[in-house]
Amino acid sequence: MPRLRSLLGIAGLIGLAGLAWLFVDRGPVPGAPVLATAAPELLLRSGGSTTTIHAGERAFSLSARSMGLPDRLRFADGDAPFEHPFSPEDGLGAAHNADGCISCHVNNGRSPAPDGFVADAGPVLVLGLADGSPSPVLGKQLQDRGTGADGILTVDWVEEPGTYPDGTAYSLRRPVVSVDGADIAGLATSLRAAPPVFGGGLLEAISVDDLRAMADPDDSDGDGVSGRLQEAVGDDGTPAAGRFGWKAQHASILATTRHAFDVDLHLDHDLAAERFGDDFLDDTAFYTRTVAVPALRDRDDPDVRAGAAWFVQVGCAACHRTEPYTTMTVDVQALSDELITPFTDLLLHDLGPGLADDLPQGVATGSEWRTAPLWGIGLTGVVGHEHYLHDGRARSLEEAILWHGGEAESARDAFMGLAASDRSLVLRFLSAL
Repeated sequence: MPRLRSLLGIAGLIGLAGLAWLFVDRGPVPGAPVLATAAPELLLRSGGSTTTIHAGERAFSLSARSMGLPDRLRFADGDAPFEHPFSPEDGLGAAHNADGCISCHVNNGRSPAPDGFVADAGPVLVLGLADGSPSPVLGKQLQDRGTGADGILTVDWVEEPGTYPDGTAYSLRRPVVSVDGADIAGLATSLRAAPPVFGGGLLEAISVDDLRAMADPDDSDGDGVSGRLQEAVGDDGTPAAGRFGWKAQHASILATTRHAFDVDLHLDHDLAAERFGDDFLDDTAFYTRTVAVPALRDRDDPDVRAGAAWFVQVGCAACHRTEPYTTMTVDVQALSDELITPFTDLLLHDLGPGLADDLPQGVATGSEWRTAPLWGIGLTGVVGHEHYLHDGRARSLEEAILWHGGEAESARDAFMGLAASDRSLVLRFLSAL
């Protein structure tokens, strides 16, 4: 249903005269598909009035532009623990994965790839039994650093070559994980890279009714795309829709922040509070809720518009929806009643065996993943480390597309069937986000 809305509803956003430039000869490739979809009407300010136009190294590190002084002061209070390198004296656990948030979320972006850009940060290895429950010995996650570390994590890569229908060669890589010092035999494992940190409060403010309206767990419209809500636990202990994490396993930014402190750092909250105050957890969550979203760039560039049209036509927008949301009224005025375009439905989708980790979380199976927001994705390399997907296996946006299977298989195949020049237009569009 979202895909159908994308294909039918977007055409009405611009007049027929504005469509003429889209119907062009795409070159001499025999059998190349003809672009018949209008470019979606893209918001320049993807994050509404919170949006920043900064496009440099700190593009993911600025406060929501529309916040007033009191909220900016609290933003600074939360930034302090987020950027702090913790030690045992202020709460760091004897076994941990990093010594602070910024160690993994470099410049609020992604963690270094498993083959490493910095020595003291990288991906984590999530562990579980076949039913998703924690390992009785190692817990939820391998702790690979500190005096009490479980073992040493090593990631090697296996290249998997392939060819586009037009004969263009490519190569994908798949991680092979090993652990020295801990027995992970019989456990389901999932290598997880840290995602970028911005715009979370806006995602939190999307109405759950909007998410339910897009869900189609039984594929009742027969388009091959299902999508369903994750079932998580809210901050008040009641059931809530999952929105955050690679499998949408967390319902809120506060829950995500608490998990990072408790599981990634094994933080002693009492010692941390002595340094940063009793509200350090809430302050850190406020910080990550209110980091500004980067603005779209080159929106009126013909290549960007053509790439956006192809993005819709091949089916990517069935999950990475291009239609905006209006956020609810929430406790932070700057996040309330904003028109935003994160390019996600926040739903779980089966992406096939190629990306499956066989580790269920909540209602998500081993092959289901939350649709990742795409806003700001074109600045990934500017901010820090350019690798994509849950384990960092994709070294480019093109590789990330090629890994999609399952519900996204038809969209991937349609992308692969484009002429090389049109594939480049899709990537040009993504680079502008």
